Amino acid sequence: MAGVIDVKIRTNAFEITQLPTKKFYQYDIIFRPEIPIANKRERVMHNLQVLVAPTIFHPRGVFDGTRLLYISHTLNLPGGSGGASFTVRLGSDPNAPVGSPGVFQVLISKTASDVIRPSDLQQLIAGPNQVIGAKAATAMNLLQLLIRQTSNQNHPTNNGRAFFSDGGKKVISGGIELWRGFYQSVRPTMGRMVVQIDTMMASVYESGPLINVAMHVLGARSVRDLGLNDERDPAFRKLVAHFHRRLITTVPTQAKTKTIHGLIRGPIGRYTFTKDGRATTIQDYFRDVHNIPLTYPNTFGVLISGRSAPFPVIIPAELCKIIPGQLYKKRLPPTATSDAVDFATMRPQDRLRAIAGVTNSGLQSPLVGYRNSEYVHDAGMVVDVQPISLSAKLLAPPAMKFHGNDVATPDNGSWNVVKRKFKKPRTLNTWAVVNFATGRVTQELLQRGMHELISVCRNIGMTVQNPQHVRYGDGANPEKVLDEIRHTINAPIDLIIVVLPQDADAIRTRVKHWGDVMHGIRTSCLRQDKFLRANNQYWMNVAIKLNARLGGQYASPQTFVLSELQKAPFMICGADVAHPGPGSSKPSIASLVFSHDTEASSYIAYSQVQHPRLEIIAGLKEMMKTAIYTFGSNNPPPHRIIFYRDGVSEGEMERVKAEEIIAIRNACIELWEEMRSKHKIRPDLPLPKITFICVVKRHHAVFLPDDNTVDDHKTGNCRAGLVVDQLRSPLALDFYLQSHAAIKGTSRSGHYNILLDENFNNDVGMIQRLSFELCHVYAKATRSISIPAPVYYADMVCARAKFHFTDDIEASTNASGSEEFDLDFWQRAYQPVSGRSHYDKLMYFL
Repeated sequence: MAGVIDVKIRTNAFEITQLPTKKFYQYDIIFRPEIPIANKRERVMHNLQVLVAPTIFHPRGVFDGTRLLYISHTLNLPGGSGGASFTVRLGSDPNAPVGSPGVFQVLISKTASDVIRPSDLQQLIAGPNQVIGAKAATAMNLLQLLIRQTSNQNHPTNNGRAFFSDGGKKVISGGIELWRGFYQSVRPTMGRMVVQIDTMMASVYESGPLINVAMHVLGARSVRDLGLNDERDPAFRKLVAHFHRRLITTVPTQAKTKTIHGLIRGPIGRYTFTKDGRATTIQDYFRDVHNIPLTYPNTFGVLISGRSAPFPVIIPAELCKIIPGQLYKKRLPPTATSDAVDFATMRPQDRLRAIAGVTNSGLQSPLVGYRNSEYVHDAGMVVDVQPISLSAKLLAPPAMKFHGNDVATPDNGSWNVVKRKFKKPRTLNTWAVVNFATGRVTQELLQRGMHELISVCRNIGMTVQNPQHVRYGDGANPEKVLDEIRHTINAPIDLIIVVLPQDADAIRTRVKHWGDVMHGIRTSCLRQDKFLRANNQYWMNVAIKLNARLGGQYASPQTFVLSELQKAPFMICGADVAHPGPGSSKPSIASLVFSHDTEASSYIAYSQVQHPRLEIIAGLKEMMKTAIYTFGSNNPPPHRIIFYRDGVSEGEMERVKAEEIIAIRNACIELWEEMRSKHKIRPDLPLPKITFICVVKRHHAVFLPDDNTVDDHKTGNCRAGLVVDQLRSPLALDFYLQSHAAIKGTSRSGHYNILLDENFNNDVGMIQRLSFELCHVYAKATRSISIPAPVYYADMVCARAKFHFTDDIEASTNASGSEEFDLDFWQRAYQPVSGRSHYDKLMYFL
């Protein structure tokens, strides 16, 4: 391929030079009573094999965490081949019966499944287009367990795939800690199995005295701020949400772990209950019975008894400690995002050193532990400690064309726009400014900032008048201020610039709902902190965004594959599904964006709600029919559809392939039949050819330069345009593309899986080049981005879902009042983008 340089790289994959040499047998495990907590199941199985029956379970088997045990010999069970029962105690009482706290019966029996043989793995890596059958899938699951078992046992804070340690932890705002750890996974590649190891970060509930943690959650300066006596108080509700189901130890029973079932409003010291037939207070009880005087009797209490308990058991908050290592699975609050990014960022060479040895925090890489793992050793496995070196390709970037004959050649994924005229500058005549950050952004600063913005816009070729209206407010009722502007101007408004104070997410949500949904008026929000630090580069970035929102374009790539596609009508699509956070009963959001111009630079977006956690786009057929019909209203029907799908896990890829490709094809068939019946297309017009590509962002492949050609010499990353196809999966046609250059830390690549290709005859080089070109059409950046622009846009559309709900709906978990998810309710509540002045056909999501 023209414009391609061969380079050498290293990756964070390590070859398994010797696969398991032993056969493994599968046993079924049943716990009585059931154990809902994964860590407790692991402890029970560990005690069974080490303390209860060590001679039977030697060598030890690997437990999958739920109900299967894999072991390299047949067990000589007391009950014979029919199975056996063992009693396992986690506590110290040797006479406690099964069913009492910490005492379990473990039933074990051999399954009817076939023996797992090493040959099952050899078949999987033998060649391309392999299919994972049941035996191969079971063998792969066993291989993952063998690799992970020792490190997960040594580190109780783990999620199965990654383990974490508090060495070098960082406490951040909101009662959260950041821990470091390692991800490890076995992956099949062409001709070999590899172990992929990567550094990881986990958010963990802050541990320690509950009183201290509560102050950090609320940002309180004094314990007096915890004297919460109203259950409707937002601060009290915030604490309830943070501490619900957290594990604690309490005074005086420090050895026992308790679960927080709720909080009791203060003053807890005066909470009255009946003890031995007489009334007493919690403060008196702890002083008289346990000789513990309460230091903070005016604060809240902790409920540690469940709903079925005969009476409530309440402990003052000051006598509770949060147990370390409880994973925080919610979305991080906005105030914590910056700290998390800084904590997780590592230079590529530092990352590889941590993977290969020991980090500064003392957390040992699993690579070091494989040599001493009894499970790896028993299986006969050997893992090479040297990272795999690969041959790769470096694609030449497309030149960026500005106004006239002005062309810029990108340098490692970026290009300069200074002193250049935009390719398609737009006009900004009727516009206004609203300042909600009046505490910091004064009238003088606002005027100076708008003067600089206007000057930059005019220099790049835009026609800009002075703003027709400038208003000030406190953000308490942003709709009122915006409506006043709308009525005062009384003409079509091009744009309203809104200056927001710090941490003003709620104001921004209401502004975007007003503009996108209610009135179809573009709004552009500027943050106070960036406004105060603004320089010429900042105002240039704002000008690029404003011009794009107005339908303009600052530059376009001079492409090869896109130019070939332009010989016939084509449509580039991007789609994504975003899910609500854990514990939320809100819906998932599905989005579809599609190009409608010859340069694949302008996109129209659709979105919808669907059942939470549903990975498949439920209404894709109808969305695609609407998209193709809309495309055809200004163009001939598309001859080609290139569909990029984001947000698909590897486990869901086959289902997506089976259902979504059929949905797209059926959309074309139905629409072609409808248009033929209405004589809108020729009877012999063929159906569009479809190429369907899944782009996976959350993978753990990391690539580092191994020669000077690909080294960017600033950050230690590989240069933008890196293509890796020597780490190919035997299961699919795939490649990695690192299309951007990270400013700091380690650059991330996209993992592209081609599930169907009818347009390029499986010429992977063309798809690689097309994907790289599409990383240069993103309307808001002067750099190539990490994934193709339509995929990025689909992400952005999903992220804006909260703007489609009114305040009361967005704050709701399930306003229907039913425990079951009510899709009809959410579909009614999800308001569409305004169609006024064709606003819904513009790139409102920028």
